[in-house]
Amino acid sequence: MREVTLRWEREALSSTSMAELDAVVSRLSILGNLHISPEGVRQLIEPVFREGKGVDDLAAIDFLEVKEVLQERETNAIVVFNTHPLVRMATNTDDIHVLIPCAYEEGEFTITVRGLPKAVAQFVRLSEAFIPPASVKVQNITEQVDGIAELMTPRQFECFELASTHGYFEEPKRITVQGLAEVMGVARSTFQEHLAGAEQAALLWMAKRLE
Repeated sequence: MREVTLRWEREALSSTSMAELDAVVSRLSILGNLHISPEGVRQLIEPVFREGKGVDDLAAIDFLEVKEVLQERETNAIVVFNTHPLVRMATNTDDIHVLIPCAYEEGEFTITVRGLPKAVAQFVRLSEAFIPPASVKVQNITEQVDGIAELMTPRQFECFELASTHGYFEEPKRITVQGLAEVMGVARSTFQEHLAGAEQAALLWMAKRLE
């Protein structure tokens, strides 16, 4: 299993349709891919709008079609249909999985994919041919993932991985437990229980590595 993180800077994106996005938001997180098709991806996103900008400006961007605005207690997420070629390339490449969240922040776009080495290498080559990224970080994660997964139940590991990729363990947190539970489609209390068990297992895993 291999994981690669690609990052594009504003200069490389300024001549593409992503420049439209930069004019509307200072940050945009892709919280989930709800449905993937060859034509595009139905996504749950969370934008931070620039002053004077809003949902209508987002809907005016060529590659985004606003489907629904969710005004929940702890999030202002929006459901969109994204047809940007870079997003379609990532989600339609066989044998790779796009890790969530992907983020666009102050002109930079970052995406992390995980999958079979040949498939990951193919995605990197296609990306470099389309819009050369500023950086490509590759790591082999099988050993680390297998080691920590052995100490967790499958559900605990799923919750732990979801929390990690959504920035729950960052400071400040980029998502709440309620938000994670909504992404997974379970009750908050259920997610919290699994996550607590996963965190305990992760601490045990770290302790063993220090022995």
